[in-house]
Amino acid sequence: MDDLQSLHNLNELWDRAARRFADRTAVIVEGRAYSYAELDRLIHAFAAGLGDLGLQPGDRVALVMPNCLHSIVCYLGAIRAGATALPINIRLRPQEMQFILQDAAPTVLVVHESLREEVTEALEGVESVRERLGIGFEGDGFRDVGRGRMAASVSPPSGPSAGAPAGPDTGGEAAGIRPLPDTVAAIIYTSGTTGLPKGAMITHGNVLFNIGATIAGHGLCEDDTHLLIVPLFHVTGLNTIMPTAFYQGATLVVSADPSPTGLIEQIERHDCTTVFTVPTTAILLAQAPGIENHPLPSLRLIAYSGAPMPVRAIHRLRELFPGKLLHNFFGLTETTSCTSVLPDDQALQRPESIGRIVPGLRAKIVDDAGHTLPPGEVGELLINGPSIVKGYYNRPEATAEAIVDGWLHTGDTAFMDAEGYIFLQGRKKEMIIVAGENVYPVEVENVLTRHPAVAEAAAIGASHSIFGEVVKAVVVLRPGYEASARELKRHCTEQLAGFKVPQAFEFREALPRNPSGKVVKRELS
Repeated sequence: MDDLQSLHNLNELWDRAARRFADRTAVIVEGRAYSYAELDRLIHAFAAGLGDLGLQPGDRVALVMPNCLHSIVCYLGAIRAGATALPINIRLRPQEMQFILQDAAPTVLVVHESLREEVTEALEGVESVRERLGIGFEGDGFRDVGRGRMAASVSPPSGPSAGAPAGPDTGGEAAGIRPLPDTVAAIIYTSGTTGLPKGAMITHGNVLFNIGATIAGHGLCEDDTHLLIVPLFHVTGLNTIMPTAFYQGATLVVSADPSPTGLIEQIERHDCTTVFTVPTTAILLAQAPGIENHPLPSLRLIAYSGAPMPVRAIHRLRELFPGKLLHNFFGLTETTSCTSVLPDDQALQRPESIGRIVPGLRAKIVDDAGHTLPPGEVGELLINGPSIVKGYYNRPEATAEAIVDGWLHTGDTAFMDAEGYIFLQGRKKEMIIVAGENVYPVEVENVLTRHPAVAEAAAIGASHSIFGEVVKAVVVLRPGYEASARELKRHCTEQLAGFKVPQAFEFREALPRNPSGKVVKRELS
C-alpha cells in the first residue's frame, strides 16, 4: 500500500485505477459488466457535461438514486469536475429531503427516475438548484442526462474503441482538477441531536486513509468480487467498499436488492467473495427457506456493522457457511466508516465487542471531565486520527462540540478491556439503530408532538429479533383528545422515513421526569 500514501485525492485514485486495470471488470450491474476503461469514459463524460453547465469548484451536486451504475458514475464524475458530492438518503420523506437541499444549497441535482415524484415535492421552496438532471426522464424542470456530452454517461460505448481511456473530447478539461487532501469530497447528512440533520464534510484524505484501514481490518485483495448491497448514500458503501475495490482493481457487483433471494442469486451468479451488510440482512439470510442448499462456495467474508449480531445468529452462520470469515466492524459517518474490526476468531469469544481500533486511529474512554478511564470502566468513546471528518457543513458550533483537539466525541458509552477490545454499552445521545439506520429520538418526538392530540412524547428503542431495534413511542395525550396508535403511526409515516416510524405505542398520563424536568428514559423501557 506504499503508493496509497502518494495519492492526494480521489481523482488521482481513479486515474491510477483506470490506467493500471483498464481491461479488468470494474462494475457489474444488472448482469452487465463494465471495464475500468469503460467506467473511466462514463465518468469523464459526466464531468464534462457538468462543466458545460457552468459548475464551479466547490459547488454541491446532489445525488438522489438507488444503487445503480449512475450512483457511481455521477458521484465520481461530480468529484472529477471539482464539485462536492451530496448523496441523499432515498428512504427519506420529501420534507426530510427538502431540509437537506435547503441546508446544503446544491446548484445541480441529479435524480433517478424511480424517485422523480418524491424529489419534485421536496424541491418546493428550494432556490439554490439551477440545474435539474433526470436519469431516464425529463419534464417538471428536469433535463434528461442522456443529452449532449453527458449522453455517454448513460449510453455506454461499445465496439473496438470501448476500452480506450478517455481523452480531451470526453472531459479532459475536468482532468485538471487536483484537490488537496483536506478538500471536501462529499457531504453526507447524519441525524442530529437537535432533530435537524447535520452534513458531515468528508475529505479526500479521509477516504484515502479509510482505504488503508479497510484493507488492514478486513484483508481485502485485488482478486475479490465484492457484492455491494449497502446503500451508496451511506459511508460504508461509498467510502469503504467502492474506493477500496477501485484502489485494488477488484470488481464490484452493485445491487439494490438486499433480500436473501437477491443475495444468493448475485453471489452464485458472479462468484462474489465478500458481502458487507447489517446484521438484519445476515440474520434473514440465515433464516431463508432452503438456505441449506446454497453453500455459496465463492464467498469468503461476511462483514456486518450497525448493531450487535445475536450469538445464535453467529452460530447459525457458522453452521451454514463453515470456514467463511465473520467480521463485525464499527464506524460512523464522522469517522468515514471503518473504525474498529472484530476479527473472525473473536466472533464468538467476544460477540458483544465492536473489535479493536484499526491501524492509524486511536481510541480512548473518558469520563465527563475528559479524563481517560482504565480498562473495564464505562465512559464516552472518543476517536482520533485521519478519518475524522472536517466538521459539519454550516454548523461551526456543532463541529466545535463534537470534535475537540482532534478527538471525535462519538456520544457512545463504552468500555475497553485490557487487550483493547471495545464494548459499546449505550448511547449517550440515546440514538436508536434500526437495521443499521440511525434514528435520533428527538426527530420522532418532534413529529409526534405536531399531532393535535399529542401533549408530549418520548421515543425509545425496543429490541427486535430481526432489526436489532425498532422505535417505540411513549405518548401523553392532551386532555379531551383521543388518538389511536394506528392514527399516530399513519401521522408519522407521512413525515418520516419508514425506519423512523414507531412500531409500538404506549399511552401514559405523564412521562417520568427528574427534578430538573428532563424525561428519564431509562424508566420507559
